[in-house]
Amino acid sequence: MWIMAERLENDFYPTPIYSLEPLLERIDFSKVNSFLEPCTGDNRIFDRIPLPSESKYWAELRKGVDYLTTEFKDIDLIVTNPPFSISLDFIKKSLTEAKTVCYLQRLNWLGSKARKDFWNNNTPDKIFVLSKRPQFKKELGLSGGTDSTEYCWFIWDKLNIVKGKHLEIL
Repeated sequence: MWIMAERLENDFYPTPIYSLEPLLERIDFSKVNSFLEPCTGDNRIFDRIPLPSESKYWAELRKGVDYLTTEFKDIDLIVTNPPFSISLDFIKKSLTEAKTVCYLQRLNWLGSKARKDFWNNNTPDKIFVLSKRPQFKKELGLSGGTDSTEYCWFIWDKLNIVKGKHLEIL
């Protein structure tokens, strides 16, 4: 019998550092002048971006800043793990505001009739598949392993700052 996992409040699933580090190691930060984290959560992505604080911006609904209703301009880099339930809205907005966009998502997010047109019109430059599945609940001190789903970084890279092949297994 298949049992649906209970969703955490506000879709808050902190990004495990081991899922983030391989991506950050491939980014040429010498070409990045501004960074935005649209779902900063507990700052684990935001705090690891090696830029001065005046060059880093954030949004977080739980902290009173709604990314979907707040305008940002001229952003070089976005790296985030958005709430899954509204991630398409986040990605569409990010692609209009930033030159390089990196989103942590389920690999099977590529599927779905609802996203077919989006993917046909917004093919990522790179997809980095995580060989080690994230354990999001463990990051919160909760019991449970992985959710038996493959995850990856979808990357749109107009700045050409993310090193790697079009498809990589990290």
